[in-house]
Amino acid sequence: MQGPQALAALFQEGLSLHQQGQLEQARLAYERMLALHPGHADAMHMLGVMAMQSTNYALAVERISVSVQANPVNATAQFNLGLAYKELQRFDEALSCYQQAIDLRPGYAEVFNHKGVVLHACQRFDEAIDNLSQAIGLKADYAQAFFNRALVLHATGHLDAAFADFEKALEIKPDYAQAWNNRGVVLQEQLRWDEAATSYVRAIAAQPDLGQAHYNLGNALRALGRFEEAISSYDAAIALEADAAHAFNNRGLALQELQSSAQAIASYDAAIAIQANYADAYWNKAIELLLCGDFAQGWKLYEWRWQRDAFTSRKRDFAQPPWLGDAPLLGKTVLLHAEQGLGDSIQFCRYARDVQALGAHVLLEVPRSLMALFASLEGVSQIIEKGAPLPQFDYHCPLLSLPLAFQTQLEYLPGRTPYLASTAPQRDRWQRRLGPRTKPRVGLVWSGNALDKNDLQRSVRLQDLLPYLSSDFEFICLQKEMRPADQHLLQTSQIRFFGVQIEDFSDTAALCDLLDLVISVDTSVAHLAGALGKPTWILLPYTPDWRWMLHRDDSPWYPSVRLYRQTQERAWPSVLERMRSDLSGFPGGGA
Repeated sequence: MQGPQALAALFQEGLSLHQQGQLEQARLAYERMLALHPGHADAMHMLGVMAMQSTNYALAVERISVSVQANPVNATAQFNLGLAYKELQRFDEALSCYQQAIDLRPGYAEVFNHKGVVLHACQRFDEAIDNLSQAIGLKADYAQAFFNRALVLHATGHLDAAFADFEKALEIKPDYAQAWNNRGVVLQEQLRWDEAATSYVRAIAAQPDLGQAHYNLGNALRALGRFEEAISSYDAAIALEADAAHAFNNRGLALQELQSSAQAIASYDAAIAIQANYADAYWNKAIELLLCGDFAQGWKLYEWRWQRDAFTSRKRDFAQPPWLGDAPLLGKTVLLHAEQGLGDSIQFCRYARDVQALGAHVLLEVPRSLMALFASLEGVSQIIEKGAPLPQFDYHCPLLSLPLAFQTQLEYLPGRTPYLASTAPQRDRWQRRLGPRTKPRVGLVWSGNALDKNDLQRSVRLQDLLPYLSSDFEFICLQKEMRPADQHLLQTSQIRFFGVQIEDFSDTAALCDLLDLVISVDTSVAHLAGALGKPTWILLPYTPDWRWMLHRDDSPWYPSVRLYRQTQERAWPSVLERMRSDLSGFPGGGA
């Protein structure tokens, strides 16, 4: 029974059982063969393959290494040893094995494919693309190689080329669920949300238990404003335990858009229970609490913003300690520094006088565009341009941490307005530009920063606004920049536009002070007008930024502000109709 023919028959028996999925019987056959012929390369190789199939990669390396030592010219064994090393993330050893397999069999397309995958993991992107391209050159219908090359192209920002490779993989293998899913990711990054959603649906149809596709579909549906459907997709992802913490977090965002506050907070809490240091979930919970007026909890959790990867402002690394209300300030110098958007700085600079009232010498660091405006701010000893050298100070505090430092409650907001003012020389200069007043003057801001992630929700198209503007008023554009789609309409409209003549916010403040009313979407100009104490109407989406809270038409932050909110229809016509109706009753408005 130890002759070559008997050994070959025994090995063939084990291989046949292995291929039929009868793994235990196959294992016994291989082990009998090794008992008869210790160190038999093929039997040891197949026992190594079985170890890989059971995810025991360390044992696979041990066994296949013995096989390779006995028969170093077996390209398949070299390849499988490389696969085992790859799973153990021993990438250098995996690459060495793959290269030996290629040297033994230059036309081995599968090895080039897997070598490309490892090179991608090592961030050796050019080499990865070269190897994957060689795999495709050897095997033109190699869907997996097209898919893997698309992943590398995607990782290196070549979105169109990645999309083309995902498409090619799907031509070869129409039910390739992962390719449909990743194709959707590329479309999503190009903001082609409808197409992305369709791609995720195809991925789910091909593989219903592909949790990542359910999660991605939820994100696309949320971006499209289809919030109930998004929640269903997140629920499916959670049921499949696919990225559950992120799914709970984004489910909370969808619930927040539906103003289901208690459910949104519960969803954020579920995300935090899975991932204890999940900064985005804490931040989103803070936003929801502040939106609901729960300032006691909201300000504390708002500090999680500094831990977020995507936070718009970096945390300042000062040698001096932060001040959050926990140390006496008598005789101390405190640096207050701007963060986030210009509107944030305008809203929260009001705390400077409260800090000074504690006996502090107050320094304020802000962007250049706010410096002239903030010269009128009470309580500040020195204003410093952001990026300029800083004088000595004892403590520092970001502007949006001041509500926490002062334990601000909804009932006791520092709402004294105006706390900013324009200068007489600038008002005179703008009065000359405006000329004699013949009608009530109304300032307009209908769009904000186009790059803001919420711009589609908060901005109004000029073509939609114009029909609601009465000729009984003189309308002044307070925006410096104009969308291409609005430029021609503006030129043919009754709205006066000054553009680059508005150099900074001190100019905008002077212009506002010469107006009877400011109407704005949620932008920094809305905050400016409120801080000036100017009558201001703010047009808000159904679920607004947290500072405007819910279910009220006034703002505790700005007593001169009136809020015009979208209904559940999430459309502007009803808002604009209320605005037009109220304008008709405005003094001098044709009532």
